Amino acid sequence: MQYTKIEKIAKGWSSFIWLIRDNAGKTLVLKGVREKSNRKNLAEREGKMLTLANSIGIGPKVKEVNFEKNFVVMEYVKGPKLLDFVMGEDFDSVSKNEAYALLKELVRQCLALDSIGLRHTQLQVGKNILVTKTRVGYKPTIIDFEKASIDPEKKRLRNFGQISSFLFLNPNGTVAKRVREKLNLKL
Repeated sequence: MQYTKIEKIAKGWSSFIWLIRDNAGKTLVLKGVREKSNRKNLAEREGKMLTLANSIGIGPKVKEVNFEKNFVVMEYVKGPKLLDFVMGEDFDSVSKNEAYALLKELVRQCLALDSIGLRHTQLQVGKNILVTKTRVGYKPTIIDFEKASIDPEKKRLRNFGQISSFLFLNPNGTVAKRVREKLNLKL
């Protein structure tokens, strides 16, 4: 398929993230390897892990994995990172019920990933989770599966552990403090 690059929206350690438009005019995201990166299997890793996450309804939907040109095209999810959302003014106006529903869905997604042995490994700082406003509230979307791995024995709830520590249990974490205050939780 042909794509038109619109703008570069992020530059990671090993990749560039572009907003693109397909032939039908739909806006998507292209994640491609940086030339200087030593990770030459981006399409293979991100494509495989994100496709697995998609199989249980998690993450931006994969549209194309191009092994030859080493890129992945996926659904465009527009919204702030969870960290920025919780620390920003918008979180102040979110009701307790809306915050609870958002975080409950995020925990559900983490448990679902744990149930299939897919370890994201980078959820502990809230940068790989986007928050979008929908008609019925707020929705989390876990992104960036490039460094994810498979735990075939599924013995540990790693995603759940990362997200619960980040959101609730860290006694000195500013995000956990704001979440506990919003939900009236005590440690």
